[in-house]
Amino acid sequence: MRTFIIRARKGTTRWERVKSSVGGREHLEVVAHTIMNAFFVSNGFREDVEVYVVLDSSEDFPRTIKLSSNDGLSMTGFHEDAALDLIEKALKDSQGLQKDETRTIAPGIQISGFGFEKLVRQLLESRPVYLLLPKGDDIRTKTPELDPVFILSDHLAMPKNSVNGFKRHGLKSISLGKKMLFASQCVVLLHYEMDRAG
Repeated sequence: MRTFIIRARKGTTRWERVKSSVGGREHLEVVAHTIMNAFFVSNGFREDVEVYVVLDSSEDFPRTIKLSSNDGLSMTGFHEDAALDLIEKALKDSQGLQKDETRTIAPGIQISGFGFEKLVRQLLESRPVYLLLPKGDDIRTKTPELDPVFILSDHLAMPKNSVNGFKRHGLKSISLGKKMLFASQCVVLLHYEMDRAG
């Protein structure tokens, strides 16, 4: 399983604002492009891939949407609206979700009433988790372990205090080079490196 966490620090938890968040200060298109590149290949859909979308901008508590190809996820096409439709559906169909509650919305779509820190803590218990950093270990000299989890951020840098505490619990850093890339570009390169190695 390859798992990608995309943290949208300005990502709305209100379903009716999802599509209007494209091109504005929220830049939800970054999340949409990451979802598309995580799952699609030419004329196909990847198996053994999960994407967690963490939406931080909330009036009560964050939401974490899990998209899983192995659980029957389907998308209407390789375009921005198809990815945004998944986020919109998860939020709209989970109205009334309680803090720490998890609901399955549709095949391959799950939503939870918690955010980034709890998600990473859970995954660190059983999976190798990597934070993408320009100064991390070069992916070509340090191949990720089996069943890796990769942490990505949207257009805003990940706050240092969000990740420093996780390093004591096994969080590793990995690099795709010195240039800061879009999260969607990182996903493509991560798939490429792992496909190439495996």
